[in-house]
Amino acid sequence: MSKNIIFFTSTIKGGGAEKQLYALFDILRKKVECRYYVAKKTNSIDNVESFVKKRTFYSFFKLVKVILKFKPKYLITTLPTPNLINVLIKKLNLFKFESVVRIANHNLDLKTTKFIIKNADIVLFNSNENKALYTKQFINFQEKFYYVNNIISPSYSKSNKNNIPSEKTNALVVSRLVTNKGIDLLINAMNELSQENISIDIYGVGPEFDYLNDLSKNKNVKFINEFSSIEDIWSKYNLFILPSRKEGMSNSLLEAQYNNIFSIVSNCKTGNNEIIDLTNNGILFKTEDYKDLKLKILNYLNGQYESKKSKEIIGKNFSEKRAMSYISNILSI
Repeated sequence: MSKNIIFFTSTIKGGGAEKQLYALFDILRKKVECRYYVAKKTNSIDNVESFVKKRTFYSFFKLVKVILKFKPKYLITTLPTPNLINVLIKKLNLFKFESVVRIANHNLDLKTTKFIIKNADIVLFNSNENKALYTKQFINFQEKFYYVNNIISPSYSKSNKNNIPSEKTNALVVSRLVTNKGIDLLINAMNELSQENISIDIYGVGPEFDYLNDLSKNKNVKFINEFSSIEDIWSKYNLFILPSRKEGMSNSLLEAQYNNIFSIVSNCKTGNNEIIDLTNNGILFKTEDYKDLKLKILNYLNGQYESKKSKEIIGKNFSEKRAMSYISNILSI
């Protein structure tokens, strides 16, 4: 059988999971023939073909036709619905491909999780913490569990020599505006810090924009309703905040750390603890506790935390070379 690989997910313009799946595609297509498909309509992007469907699950039969035509060795997906489609097609027993699902978040509570884990051939994790939690829950399937690091491109690092006055704190958040990201916790904290010398720019789009904008009473909190060109803005900031209720392995946290930016992050499952333990360039606050987040921000403003250089250790542990080594061994290519 050929080593052809098909990649499939919902959209090319989603969050970190989609970005990282494309990064894997980008490195693997240098070694084997790869094709990349998304369910939903997207702008023209090289090497990406869209099925132009309104909902991801409506791509099922389109994907079956693609598999029938190209006869891949592997079908690699990420996110719950694409992963479910992956194993459902595998269950048809009409094809001989190996089902590879990538778990990019802590989704043990989803009803489809057990079915996906049971029927996939290979399960990839981007967080060792998440992998350990899944291993504890599904100990009989742990032999199919593997870790593959997220990839942080050197393009995400800009010179962090900036003109921010030492007494001024410019903070940023990079996040989808959805409940799991906990932006409301940060806004509640900032509503009680209106007199402090800190400004926060929140980069992101999502269904909670209007709600969060109305919730915010602090004139130093600004919403920038976009995601574009984030790699160009790191040098404007000296603090990164991630108040998530759950994560997988946050790309924005990795990028902040790659730019040596001190980070205040929740201790949610999963990934945040791993990164801060690795770099020691940040502090954790209790998930869901905006008062603790407020305290950590005040501590930072009062100089109680020391920023560390974290670029080198992030670059080493989340490199393209390391990811290629992991995935090549797993797929035997």
